[in-house]
Amino acid sequence: MQKVRGFRFFPSFFRSVTLCFLVLCFAFPAMAETAADVTARCTLKPGSGSRSFPKCTDRNYKSFWTSSGGSKAWIDVTAPQAESCSGVWVQWHDHPHAWSLQIPNESGKWTEWMHTDGLYLSEYLPLPEGTTRFRIAQGPGASRKFTLAELRIYGAGETAPEVQRWSPPAEKADLMLIAAHPDDEILWFGGTLPTYAGQRGKVCQVCMMVPTMPYRRLELLDCLWTCGVRCYPVWGRFPDSFSGTLKKQYTHWSKNRVYALITGWIRRFQPEVLLTHDLNGEYGHGGHRVCADAVTHCLALAANEKKYPETAKTYGVWDVPKCYLHLYAENVVDMDWRQPLEAFGGRTSFEIAEEAFRCHVSQQHTRYRVEDFGAGDCSLFGLYRSLVGEDIEKNDFFENLP
Repeated sequence: MQKVRGFRFFPSFFRSVTLCFLVLCFAFPAMAETAADVTARCTLKPGSGSRSFPKCTDRNYKSFWTSSGGSKAWIDVTAPQAESCSGVWVQWHDHPHAWSLQIPNESGKWTEWMHTDGLYLSEYLPLPEGTTRFRIAQGPGASRKFTLAELRIYGAGETAPEVQRWSPPAEKADLMLIAAHPDDEILWFGGTLPTYAGQRGKVCQVCMMVPTMPYRRLELLDCLWTCGVRCYPVWGRFPDSFSGTLKKQYTHWSKNRVYALITGWIRRFQPEVLLTHDLNGEYGHGGHRVCADAVTHCLALAANEKKYPETAKTYGVWDVPKCYLHLYAENVVDMDWRQPLEAFGGRTSFEIAEEAFRCHVSQQHTRYRVEDFGAGDCSLFGLYRSLVGEDIEKNDFFENLP
């Protein structure tokens, strides 16, 4: 028997503890480490535009690097000494770009490892294990200039949670949210996306009327990813104009174009639940008013094959089972965004909404905040239309739906 600092260790007890420890080690293998952002420690050499190149690694969406076009649009990357890289995340400035990853073969010639078709502003591609040098280059058939807002290189390990790996827009949405501008999706709808996308795993499709500035589109993607949304959003092409009345806003946004777009979105995504703005535009914004007004009309249009027949032919017609409007005064639903969510480690959907709003970095100087009280209460909605009966519990947008 051996005594150490007041504790006595019996051989039989020690063997039992050792056996238990070994069993646990085999039953629960060590978790792989999350890949770190090693961009700052990599050696990066652009094929052109070296003077402005640091702008794509400054973590500022308002700045960007522009390369020459054609064969000079590439970035040669060498990993930090004695390390390897596992993947590349790019965020394009104003439009997606088809790009590829190339690795050197045995003779040193660059060969394509993987490429994208350039469908999304934010994309990630993995690298083969042990990669220490590679190139980011044009995708097949691409030749125009790179306009790259941000580049992130990741070291060995599991892909970091913040890395955006978007799925295509939904083929069939559980919930569709139509908003006027980036940040509206979180300011006026609060914990909706964290609750239904992040916690409950619903297919949530966000449709944005105004594309606005390039950096705000990237902020929107950060916000949606934070909430747990994985379907890539879609944008309309309406100008970012302001008016205080519905009539005036329709002079900026053609009513027929608005109706055609929203009718097409409804038919394309076939949502079970549709959410949009307050009829009075929250604080009176004409763009918000148009969203709400158009949705109330397009519900019927989307179900009528004679209206906007082009999208009826492409997608078929769709009769939305449930539609809610923010702050609608009838059939009021008061959502509790203060409940803890297991998917977010016990944080509430309201806390996630606050974090998601901070992703809209350019809007932090404004007076707007996520609030579940007051005139713009993000927890108050009204059931505008239902094909499945009135809400009784009034605590779930999917009440009465199978």
